[in-house]
Amino acid sequence: MKIEKRLLHSQFQNWLNLQVARHLEAQAAKFRAPSAELAEPIQIKAHTTDADMVHA
Repeated sequence: MKIEKRLLHSQFQNWLNLQVARHLEAQAAKFRAPSAELAEPIQIKAHTTDADMVHA
């Protein structure tokens, strides 16, 4: 009986890992939008008189 429980547990863990992997891949695909490749990087510089002020 212990072996069957371990086997079931192992099968469930494998199934759950596959579900999580599919979900994460779908989320990653959303971030890989073609418009992101065309975006220009911005430069951020600290303001000289106020160290806590940041300008983009």
